[in-house]
Amino acid sequence: MIERVNTQTLNNFTEKAELSKKIETIFLTELIKVLLANTSFSEGKTTSTYMTAVIPQIAEMFSEREIGIGKFLTENPNFLASITKNQKIELKPSSDNQEQNQKPILPKKISLPVSGKITSYFGLRTDPIDGKLRHHNGIDIAVPEGTEIKSIFSGKVVYSGYSETYGNCVIVEHDNGLQTVYAHNSKNLVKKGDRVSPDTVIALSGSTGRTTGPHLHFEVRKDGKPLNPLIALKDSQKATII
Repeated sequence: MIERVNTQTLNNFTEKAELSKKIETIFLTELIKVLLANTSFSEGKTTSTYMTAVIPQIAEMFSEREIGIGKFLTENPNFLASITKNQKIELKPSSDNQEQNQKPILPKKISLPVSGKITSYFGLRTDPIDGKLRHHNGIDIAVPEGTEIKSIFSGKVVYSGYSETYGNCVIVEHDNGLQTVYAHNSKNLVKKGDRVSPDTVIALSGSTGRTTGPHLHFEVRKDGKPLNPLIALKDSQKATII
């Protein structure tokens, strides 16, 4: 009898802790939405492509630290009574593959400028240099220095130069209205005004500019706004099978 009571007490404690965490995650999700509403993250169409998935992950990360909001609310009898009547809060077990599920799946029908592992995706991330949370406007593809970089589509080079952040960088404007950016190159092989095709080697990969090692930083832009390259290329009618 004593053992049964202890087990029941333990179960109640575990369920209450899970409920507290879930409530805190929901509360923080709504709070973060309000806080970001007046920032640059809310401007343009970029918001809808990634923020819906990112905000709950940030909220859950904070709830793991148990800020105390969930505990305060679950210990309030009136609050518990209200959610029992008016709201269902599902407690789902966390998956061991949760971190992998956060990464977008690479579509099959697209080509990339180089062949390599994608080490950083489009969206909010922890900056590898200063550790701050920032939006990453493209994808990073790890390749050895000196790897040939080819233009995704035919187009015209509108920029070939150097900047403190991008290092050696090439920007190509395409007939489909997109611009593609190829950054951190060790050497640019084209100049402004050049016409290029998907077979044209436009640069060699490197680690120039603000970077921690050799890779290609690749962006896709539409009307000056960054798009998720994996989605933008998949949606393009000119995408080719790898």
